[in-house]
Amino acid sequence: MEPEVRLLRYFLAVADELSFTRAARRLHIAQPSLSAQIRKLEAQLGVTLLQRDTRSVSLTPAGQALRARGPAALAGLTHAWDAARRAGEELTGTLRLAYTLSAGYDTAPQLVQAVHERHPGVEIVTEVLPTAAILRAVRDRRADVGLARAARPADGVDLQTVRRDPVGALVRVDHPLAELDAVALATVARYPVAIHPRAANPSYHDFVTGLFSDQGLRPRLVERDISFDVSQRTVGDAETVALAGLSSTGGLAAHLRWVALTEPVTVPFVLVLPAAEVSPTAEVFARIAAEHAVTRRWLGPAAESS
Repeated sequence: MEPEVRLLRYFLAVADELSFTRAARRLHIAQPSLSAQIRKLEAQLGVTLLQRDTRSVSLTPAGQALRARGPAALAGLTHAWDAARRAGEELTGTLRLAYTLSAGYDTAPQLVQAVHERHPGVEIVTEVLPTAAILRAVRDRRADVGLARAARPADGVDLQTVRRDPVGALVRVDHPLAELDAVALATVARYPVAIHPRAANPSYHDFVTGLFSDQGLRPRLVERDISFDVSQRTVGDAETVALAGLSSTGGLAAHLRWVALTEPVTVPFVLVLPAAEVSPTAEVFARIAAEHAVTRRWLGPAAESS
């Protein structure tokens, strides 16, 4: 059995002081107890470390060898203990995050940055997927957490709304609506409305069409050839309108303008978590998302894009 670290610390104190009395005072223990601990160390090592008489204490060759190497060994152990404590306090591991392109404009980058700043030991692996694929990935444990727009409840996952993104009309700067400060849905419905195929995200497709149908409006829908066109080429003419969230307007191209709706319409971004056994990294991500929802006013009527 190897000697206890405590015994090494006691020996080094005696070796430094060459006095049991001073060493005991330094260690805040009784001298007889210190003497007993040194004898215990010598017995465990099977060597004599100190020569003692009534007036002095000196180191034997074995004691000199231990005195020379002991401090480094003690420091190494201290560093090891500290590292273990830090690892126990700091989160480490991998977070597999799946998010939609729409969340990639602002919501996902803010949350990923916050995780990196608070938990540098967490590695984040991201994947961009359609909403339906995100729900399946989280349900099947291929992703730890997801960020999706206007997702519907599904078996095997829990949805938590973390952002309500104000919806507006995205148009070219030479579009008649571009001159307005705000526009009503009834006015938007007079123009062709660009929308992605329903198969790409049924819930968001139904959300957009429902905004019009709830008011008895039937605009001409222009279906996009791809599910999400970050270049917004479908509003490249002076007539077509697209409905887009405010969070997607950061770095908007100079030829485009986002016009707020007069109706208080928002589209939800939801956190997608497994229905059971959420990973520690996903729990941290969810907690940070909830904090951002409050501090950034993401859920309030005056939600902002940053």
